Amino acid sequence: MSKLIAYVGRNHVANFEGGGISVFEVSEDGSSFTLIDNVEGRPKRAGYLAYAPKAKVLYAVDERKTDGRGPIRPASDVSAWRVDPQSGRLTFLNSQRTAGAMPAAVTVSPDEKLLFTANHGFFDHVVKVVETTDGQWVEKFEYDDSSVVQYGLADDGSIGDIQDVFVFTGHGVDPWPESPQGGGHAPASPHAHIVVVDPSGKYLVVCEKAAERIYVFRIGSRLELASVYQCPLGTGPRHAAFDKKGRMFMTCEFASELWSFDFDPSTGILKFIDKQSTISGFKGRNEPATLQIHPNGRFVYMNNRGEDTIVWFRIEEDGHLTRAGQVSVSKSDDPAGATRCMTLSPSGAFLLVPDRPADVLRSYAVDAEDGSLKVLTEVPIQNPVFIKFAEL
Repeated sequence: MSKLIAYVGRNHVANFEGGGISVFEVSEDGSSFTLIDNVEGRPKRAGYLAYAPKAKVLYAVDERKTDGRGPIRPASDVSAWRVDPQSGRLTFLNSQRTAGAMPAAVTVSPDEKLLFTANHGFFDHVVKVVETTDGQWVEKFEYDDSSVVQYGLADDGSIGDIQDVFVFTGHGVDPWPESPQGGGHAPASPHAHIVVVDPSGKYLVVCEKAAERIYVFRIGSRLELASVYQCPLGTGPRHAAFDKKGRMFMTCEFASELWSFDFDPSTGILKFIDKQSTISGFKGRNEPATLQIHPNGRFVYMNNRGEDTIVWFRIEEDGHLTRAGQVSVSKSDDPAGATRCMTLSPSGAFLLVPDRPADVLRSYAVDAEDGSLKVLTEVPIQNPVFIKFAEL
């Protein structure tokens, strides 16, 4: 490795008019950072990032809705950015609409021929007045669609046309008194939150938190549903990641739990192994977000929004989980504005955390023997949201 680059997506909020992507060169041990580029203002609501190493292209989602009859403002989209192989600087390639509101995640197929986004949708409802078959007038509540979208990729990494869209159906309890999100309307309509490809490269996994389902699609010219895992009410499957053995781990936004699964690459079927609480004595509102698996396969890290901690679990040989430690991050008044991402370096030597409430990028040294974290350094940056590494 000659150079390690960290791409940091920044999200527009009330006190920050920026957005965009910041580019840092990072030392191999994570102890120093050098800002080398700032893409200002686009994506305005930069969220999830994905990197295609062969094409050297970075992909970013812009977490918006459309303006309806607009356009008054730019619509939600997914964009492609050429990575300079020497410096890591970004040059805009192209973008495509997301065929859904508020894209939450993006990922690239291993052969870099396909791109996938998960579109979350928002919690607001609209009221439609309709007449029933028996002549009664009733109020009907409608919500955003949530979808997963498949795009083709050109040889240069630019994003082609939409090849397929799967629109999710189903919902949980509406309104759900156990969740304050959207006034309890969070489970009222589907909310796809992650797209991840399994280690075999044959399947795409999507966690949908409202109907409490994990969808597994066969990857091909179109999205072919292979299996659906139904979670219990109040789980809220959010983010997922695979280890090198092919096991899958998942955070649960509503239940404050971390789950582990076996995954059959011949059928695309998930088999539950274990679940553990992600909080320890905390009684307030808490919403787990993302997770990372150490390259040595021994530890999985996740973060709590509410308790505002990073917690790590030891992965036992059989896939069961044992809580091993935690560190605190900056407090937020609302989980929606809390730290929601963290990314392990490719070597696993350090963990990089965009601490949103503190407006800093914080690096932690990782002890590969016990998984523990120790602060290395901090870099000021306004409203960092997501981080993706690239090795040049």
